[in-house]
Amino acid sequence: MDVVTAEEMRRADQLAIQKYKIPPQSLMENAGKGAFEVLRRRFPDLHQKKIVIVAGKGNNGGDGRVLGRLLNGVAKEVLVVDVSSVGAGFPRPGAETAPLQDFDIIVDAIFGTGLSRPVEGPVKEIIEAINRSGKWVMALDIPSGLSADTGRPFGTAVRANLTATMGLPKLGLILPESADYVGDLEVVDIGIPEEVYKGMSLKIHWITEQEIRPLFTPRKKDSHKGSYGHLLLIGGSEPKPGAILMTGRAALRTGAGLVTVALPDKAFKKFPKNFLELMYEPLPSTSSGTLSRKGWKKLQKIMEGKSVVAAGPGMGVNGDTKTIIANLLKGKGGSQTAPTIPIVLDADALNCVAAIGPRLLNKRPNVVVTPHPGEMVRLTGKKILEVQANRLEVARKFAVNNGVHLVLKGFRTVIANPKGEVFINSTGNPGMATGGMGDVLTGIIGSLIAQGMELEKAIVAGVYLHGKAGDRVAARLGDRGLLASDIIDEIPHTLKELIEI
Repeated sequence: MDVVTAEEMRRADQLAIQKYKIPPQSLMENAGKGAFEVLRRRFPDLHQKKIVIVAGKGNNGGDGRVLGRLLNGVAKEVLVVDVSSVGAGFPRPGAETAPLQDFDIIVDAIFGTGLSRPVEGPVKEIIEAINRSGKWVMALDIPSGLSADTGRPFGTAVRANLTATMGLPKLGLILPESADYVGDLEVVDIGIPEEVYKGMSLKIHWITEQEIRPLFTPRKKDSHKGSYGHLLLIGGSEPKPGAILMTGRAALRTGAGLVTVALPDKAFKKFPKNFLELMYEPLPSTSSGTLSRKGWKKLQKIMEGKSVVAAGPGMGVNGDTKTIIANLLKGKGGSQTAPTIPIVLDADALNCVAAIGPRLLNKRPNVVVTPHPGEMVRLTGKKILEVQANRLEVARKFAVNNGVHLVLKGFRTVIANPKGEVFINSTGNPGMATGGMGDVLTGIIGSLIAQGMELEKAIVAGVYLHGKAGDRVAARLGDRGLLASDIIDEIPHTLKELIEI
């Protein structure tokens, strides 16, 4: 789903009005009707609810007044108040004032996306009163006081349980900074023609189930293991044998036909063999138990016929592993990999690239890099606060400048491609902030590519699937104590749900 800035949404509105001759009042009516439907779906007992709508002077307030009209005769009580008339309470017809506690639902229709200055004075007091009320709050278009572009409050902002945004999601609503204000996000179609959005060449996208579901389809009855690709994993070390195992297990659970793990022979001796479906290729080790450059020629032969290579989990960073990653990317010694085969780099493979320099990536659009913020710091030389404060632009700039696909992991994982497009993920939860989750994601992405999914779609679908599996686990166990292995075991159930519904 496309995402817009405040200015882009303003342009879309104007194009709809001027080019397609859609009356502004029609857009407002559609916004009010859409918000009404959101409330009716959320509250089957709407007829028992007392609702107060706090409306401002602009279009946002107009949307609220339309909603109030539609709720009349449906809800138990509906009160629409002009924010400029609100003092110590909310005036009811025939009564003096009513406190917020008298209502079940508060609708915030004070400010829309045009706000660009700090909230102050009586309106600030009203917003703070809404936040203190403890009532269920729906914001229209955007929580009042929140920046539509940065997701940060202008001093203060409404903390909504649900935001019904109009037309398309605003960028600020899906950034991590806004999570405590937006609540659940629903998008309301207000009747702007799809051609308007297509003509704007929007570059930011919100990954939702609607786009992901068609990518997963039932398998053909005459399938065999060769139908779903052969993924080669390179990594592991004697001190860290577990990471690459999780990557391999995740790849098989995601549906790869075959998975081979190339690892140091010293690590292989310690490797748990209880996941028998993986195939193993032990390679020469260094004295520290990491992959030795002496194994490069054998590794080249192992690569032959593989669908995709994923490297890095548990690999370690030293002269030998840096040489292996450099050779992999350069295609040294006649390797088929760099020119033709997709390569997914994670963990220590990224640290090897950072140690040599991102120039090693050399604008190869078949390369996927999957850093967490700390690895992104090493790749870019930026400080962690700069990376986290500007995740979209940091990711986009790196992907474009280096000609690769980049997955910047974290809450609201960001995917950027060499064309400058950015995708923001909608799944995932705090319980996934634990060791091994990145190794699992690498296996998922590598598996989808191996199965023949188009590279860009495989990355987006893999990130979404990873987060959705985590959400399913968190729904059962809560957001503490989740293990990466829990996510692996949940992948088939998540895929089944995506395919069947």
